[in-house]
Amino acid sequence: MAALAWAAPLMAQGSYAVKLASHIEPYGYLRTAAVFDTRDSKAGALDLFYYLPMDKTTNRQGKDIYSNPSIKGYSVSTLLGVNVKGFRFGNLVVSGRVEGDFYSMSGNAATLRMREAWVDIALTGLGYMENTLDIKAGQAWHPLSVDMPYCVNVEMGAPFNPYNWSPQVMFNANLSRSWDITAGAIYPMQFLPTGPSGPSEDYVKYSLIPELYAGVSYTGRHFKAKAGVDVLSIKPRWQTLDTDDVNYDVGTKVMDRLTMFSPFAYLQYESGIFRANAKTVLAQGGEHLCLMGGYAVYDQSDWRNWKYTSLQSSVSFLSFCVGREWQFMCMAGYMKALGTTKELPIDIVRDTANPSAIFYSENGFKNINQILRVTPTVAWNLGKLTVAAEYDFTTVQYGNMTRINSHALAYVNPHWILNHRVMGVVRFDF
Repeated sequence: MAALAWAAPLMAQGSYAVKLASHIEPYGYLRTAAVFDTRDSKAGALDLFYYLPMDKTTNRQGKDIYSNPSIKGYSVSTLLGVNVKGFRFGNLVVSGRVEGDFYSMSGNAATLRMREAWVDIALTGLGYMENTLDIKAGQAWHPLSVDMPYCVNVEMGAPFNPYNWSPQVMFNANLSRSWDITAGAIYPMQFLPTGPSGPSEDYVKYSLIPELYAGVSYTGRHFKAKAGVDVLSIKPRWQTLDTDDVNYDVGTKVMDRLTMFSPFAYLQYESGIFRANAKTVLAQGGEHLCLMGGYAVYDQSDWRNWKYTSLQSSVSFLSFCVGREWQFMCMAGYMKALGTTKELPIDIVRDTANPSAIFYSENGFKNINQILRVTPTVAWNLGKLTVAAEYDFTTVQYGNMTRINSHALAYVNPHWILNHRVMGVVRFDF
């Protein structure tokens, strides 16, 4: 009898395991890459996530200390994920995803990090046109990031394409077969805004207003188009950071606030073996999207309420891909610094704005004026195996950091710095 008592639960567990397995779809890829650079560059872990070449800096012997050719090899971008799907409760369809890679570094050891972890709830069959309402909750790609250029590098076009995944609640309404509207709230976690205390989620945490997004998209036979706006409202200071013996002490509440708007537009075309896409962003700030930007203080006359102005930039890419087994891809990206929307005070003696009043992306430098990148790529696809070679031409126009004008632009002694990067990639999808 005891054996029979255990048998029923075990059989039930086995049946449940089989049923659950039918809803689980593992996926991922094994990826190894080798890189050659002609110059030291600003980049992420192991020089894997590439931004731009360092400005020229000479020592007493007149040598440029960053003119150093180098080689690197890595496999930390290998990725593992699981899709969970097929759960239906009447008109509700529930799915989810968990995804991670080994990009995080603990010393010289790669460790697993979470990229995506979300649940999606779709309410189907709404109205006579079979419309749907979709709600996604969890960590997922930022809406400005999801449409990426055609290339094989890990940064997927950054800093010309926004790159960010964050915890979010996103609502998507399908109005017809072609039109969708999307809106939601986002909270920074791995990709952070900057400020007086460095990169931190606290600027949003104590703002009490999450990052907001709203957009519309159109999908046709050959074309796909999107437009939207990202809104970030932060408190660079929510309390005083130092002591004034007369007016305040450390921790006194203040009323600082800065709200930044970053509209974008995206267009994609596909026909046969040819695909092309383009995106442009008029970014205010944008450092939380891996763009080159930030903001600055322009008025500190009232210690209770400092006034801030965003750094604006125009960021765009154009890319295309042709072929199937043999593919040729190319991306061109361009960033132009447009300066602050309000004028900064100028030190009359030194004829410059105060660099310490400018809070800039830790992935770049305050004296960047413009950036240009071109990345032609050749890939051979044999089923799920891809072997690719990519050439990256990136050049940056820097200015003199000691002479910044009233719009936070380094306008003196503009000069171009160039890096040649060659990358080889082997990737096996499963």
